[in-house]
Amino acid sequence: MAEHHHHHHHHKDDATRFKERSLNAIALRRKLEKWGKIALLIVAIIMMVAVIVVYRFG
Repeated sequence: MAEHHHHHHHHKDDATRFKERSLNAIALRRKLEKWGKIALLIVAIIMMVAVIVVYRFG
């Protein structure tokens, strides 16, 4: 008689799911903050260049 192997998948409990969602949210927030800072820096540089151009040639 052949043996049947039942694959038991571990069901995540609410605490585990919550922890994973929290960690993912933190990681996403860090990435967004990083890109937000880069975007602000670029905008600031563009504004500085614009001000210099206006004062030089305006």
